[in-house]
Amino acid sequence: MKRQNTRYFTGKEKGTLLRFLEKRRDARRAEMLYKLMFATGLRLQETVSLNVGDVQGKDLIAMIGKGDKLREIPLSKAIQAKIEKYLAWKNRKGEDLTIEAPLFVSRKGGRLSRRAVQWDLHLWVKRAGLEGKYSPHALRHTVGFELMRKTRNIRQVQEFLGHSSITTTQIYTHVTKEELRHCAELLDI
Repeated sequence: MKRQNTRYFTGKEKGTLLRFLEKRRDARRAEMLYKLMFATGLRLQETVSLNVGDVQGKDLIAMIGKGDKLREIPLSKAIQAKIEKYLAWKNRKGEDLTIEAPLFVSRKGGRLSRRAVQWDLHLWVKRAGLEGKYSPHALRHTVGFELMRKTRNIRQVQEFLGHSSITTTQIYTHVTKEELRHCAELLDI
């Protein structure tokens, strides 16, 4: 879906992508990366900057985000369990699990780059059979859209996403066609 150049994954598209990744043994890193982004609304740079110590055994991620602001992003119990499972997988592979080690590493063993994530997402979206182009920022937009639909509280969404201005958060308040149809059905004639 698109509005004001804001592309996001519908619930069905998100489910299709994640189920596809869960079935692939060669997609463990991608699965964790995208699940973490879908669970936290992290920006791409924030995600690739994460170290093992930022998430291991934690119930929130504390980081300096955009605008040099301290952000504390709560982690659901479900994503905490996924993180622990991912770290166990990294351990079996022999990857570095020291607190300063990158959470997501490239095939060459270095920190995963933003460009690599962009390319990776493009490939997995295509392999999962989804139409259109999605940037990693579409995952963040998905989080904003879902939270607005579920909470109906723009201030909560603003704080969760770390927006300094509520105007930025307003892009997630648009009305879907289904909601408009529901409005029409509420009217008496």
